[in-house]
Amino acid sequence: MPLPIRLAYLCVLQLVLSMSAVAQDIVTICDKYAADELDPQRKAAGVDFENMNVARAFPACEDAVRQYPNSMRLAYQLGRAYEKAKQFTTAAEQYRRAADQNYAAAQLALGMLYANGEGVPKDDQQYIFWARKAADQGYAVAQDALGYVYLNGRGVPEDDQQAAAWFRKAADQGYTVAQNKLGFMYQNGDGVPKDDQEAVAWFRKAADQGYAPAQDRLGFIYQNGDGVPKDDQEAVAWFRKAANLGYAAAQDRLGFMYQNGDGVPQDYHLAVAWFRKAANQGYAFAQNSLGAMYANGQGVPKDDQEAVVWYRKAAEHGLTDALYSLGLAYENGRGVPQDKTQALAWFRKAAEKGDIEAKKRLDELEASQDANGKR
Repeated sequence: MPLPIRLAYLCVLQLVLSMSAVAQDIVTICDKYAADELDPQRKAAGVDFENMNVARAFPACEDAVRQYPNSMRLAYQLGRAYEKAKQFTTAAEQYRRAADQNYAAAQLALGMLYANGEGVPKDDQQYIFWARKAADQGYAVAQDALGYVYLNGRGVPEDDQQAAAWFRKAADQGYTVAQNKLGFMYQNGDGVPKDDQEAVAWFRKAADQGYAPAQDRLGFIYQNGDGVPKDDQEAVAWFRKAANLGYAAAQDRLGFMYQNGDGVPQDYHLAVAWFRKAANQGYAFAQNSLGAMYANGQGVPKDDQEAVVWYRKAAEHGLTDALYSLGLAYENGRGVPQDKTQALAWFRKAAEKGDIEAKKRLDELEASQDANGKR
């Protein structure tokens, strides 16, 4: 190639590379509305997928990709907008474009489409292929995903040790979801030696970053003295942290602590308040507890009809205690018209789930019906 042409070629190449670098660095409206909060290459704070405003993200990212077609970050974010809009085939195209250029977040996103069969044929091997590519680049979210692949034996032989190894890779990077899961692995002795103190250490790492499930787990650990001295006040402190973040399980447990005066002065009104917060999120245990508070008039005026309303909500989730409570309500006509047939039906549902008291009441009612029939 003649020297002048070669120099011209190098100049053009340098210009293209320079434009590509600018495209990667520039912050656009697309970044504001569609950046992934877990993407280490994001240029904005990022938004949770569930909270993405697709009406704003979609046009912003289409426009950004037209302006900067060499930005794989923007291609990935356009893919997110397409996925949010349930245009899965087009989302897969954008993800693949970025994934082929080793954009880790796009690789995992493409893998997840294969895992769910959205826009591409459902294919666990393709899911693992793309998740591993992202994980091998050190992408913590993909490392955590691979942990679950091995934990559940999805497309690979089940292997708790491999699962723990991948969770640890992600946990060592500070990924709270993996830290919390590794805590459970140590607590249960899955893939690692059972070690309650090591479990506490990993739960604490996640909890200290504000991860509500880990805060709730630490509360449970202090409540029961697993690997730490039993300490109800410390349990309450951790439950409260998670409850204030809106974590329903912790709100329910905090209600229980107030109901029983464990670690706090007994206060039925506060117990009801916390049970209600969790119950309004559809948390069955809290719905059942709130029903009991109405049935007993604790912290609220006694109201059997309201009790049944909450028992029924919990029963719709299959909660055994609620099934049994509904059986008692129909047997005794508390909050509903007395109806032995309905009582039998609810006791039977609870008994089928292994509730001993329900089985006892079922047997007694059936025996009573048989005796009445013979007379």
